Amino acid sequence: MKKLLPALALLTLASCKEDPKKENKTSVQKETVAPTKTGVIEDVSYTEFKPEKISDLKIKGFDIEQAFSVEGNKIVSGNFQFTDGKITLPDTEEDFGKRLLLLNHKNEIIFQSQGSGEAYLYEPYFYKNSQNGNMIIVCQLAYEYFFGGDAYLLEKGKIKYLGNLDIEPDNEEKKLTDILRIKESKDGITFTFDADSLVLKPGSEDITIKNKDVKYVYDYKSLKLYK
Repeated sequence: MKKLLPALALLTLASCKEDPKKENKTSVQKETVAPTKTGVIEDVSYTEFKPEKISDLKIKGFDIEQAFSVEGNKIVSGNFQFTDGKITLPDTEEDFGKRLLLLNHKNEIIFQSQGSGEAYLYEPYFYKNSQNGNMIIVCQLAYEYFFGGDAYLLEKGKIKYLGNLDIEPDNEEKKLTDILRIKESKDGITFTFDADSLVLKPGSEDITIKNKDVKYVYDYKSLKLYK
């Protein structure tokens, strides 16, 4: 399953290591945030929206690819700069590459996601729950082909990593974020897919399956695949 990105995207890769890590580690934001379970109507849909882009933001030592203003928060994607082509702090051999940042009103980094390793693309897409105001951010991942995305919850100015959606449509014309649908209920946040066929573990095992109610569910503790 090879879904080619524009040739220019291939030039953005600095020399790095293996596959992106699936777990989030942050030395900046220690506190985690639990989603609100009470008062949730059954199957409230998250609606995709496009937040205002920020064009003049600068972060010392960080190459910004995209920056957004989201209800007083600044959400940034990009990567820490390399020195002489080598990994340097705050990157490490186990945690490097493109990542997601949350900035406060002083433009200080208060959250940074796990780096995505050698991924060429780490593009945020935004979805909002109209009832409780919570937001889901899904960062689409890609090498020269798309391979799923990382899901985050933005609630009351704090971000929590939910997990990796290791799935893509079985269609070279589309990517995960083109077919993604998100709903929330008292039992959790459900990620479903508007496609007849899907590819699990794209780029590594490429397992093609029929979409018979395939879904990821975050049960307010962990993200699990059901197929």
